[in-house]
Amino acid sequence: MRLEIDVLKTFIAVAETGSVKHAAERVARSPAAVSMQMKKLERLIGAPVFHRTEGAMRLSDSGDRLMPHAHRIVEANDTALTALLSPDIYGMVRIGLCLENIETRMPEILAGFSRAHPGVTVNITAGDAQDLAVMLAAGTLDIAILTTGGGVAHLEHDRLLYEQPLVWATHKNSQRIGERPLKVAVAPIGCPWRDAALDALKRAGIEYRIAYLSNLSESQLAAIRADLAVAALPASRVNNSAQPICANSDLPKLPYTQMVLRMSDKPDANTKALAAQILAAFKRPV
Repeated sequence: MRLEIDVLKTFIAVAETGSVKHAAERVARSPAAVSMQMKKLERLIGAPVFHRTEGAMRLSDSGDRLMPHAHRIVEANDTALTALLSPDIYGMVRIGLCLENIETRMPEILAGFSRAHPGVTVNITAGDAQDLAVMLAAGTLDIAILTTGGGVAHLEHDRLLYEQPLVWATHKNSQRIGERPLKVAVAPIGCPWRDAALDALKRAGIEYRIAYLSNLSESQLAAIRADLAVAALPASRVNNSAQPICANSDLPKLPYTQMVLRMSDKPDANTKALAAQILAAFKRPV
């Protein structure tokens, strides 16, 4: 009995997208193949790893326990391959991360890169997508992981890491849905999720009030758990969050959110190596 790397990567993709269909697109397999891999994983551990709730795939207790181990196994595999297949490199690479991306897999991917390339210093800048895009264009960053939408357009040479739907995250027994003005939790100006949420409410003619402001989605989730507000967040943050949070379908439909990798026009060896490791971690062609 053993946990296969490809199966674990698919498991992570389903958990992060909340959908077999979108996970299949990420790992370049058919939805049927993804479903078969999840059944194989469940047979191996003897328990379901997902529950299907309101059309979304939500981690079961067993899946929740498996997730940190899956990340560590996949990250160790990718780090080993990078170290063995890449030449020795030295110097610095400057990467910009949107604040919302700091809460994703990026920290462990960067840690793996540092272990594979101890001679490279990783200089991290955190900020909103618009500011990071400007810094990259000005040459003060080598690479940026951006959330597109709002004021950040998807450029031709951007490499898509993943996309997933935004959903309205609410308390399971929320008393806020029918209130007007609707109390919402959003990030500061410049966040594409904020733009999507407020635009959807404006188009639907729903009066709203920004009641909770934070640039970290975990802080917004805390406000939702206390039923202080609703928020537009990626489906994976809602599907994999602790109860009593759920996705609400009564509010206006929201668009998809995309996370992309954008490099400088003339990337050096360090930038190319880091980009390759990030793309491999998201199972995208290098």
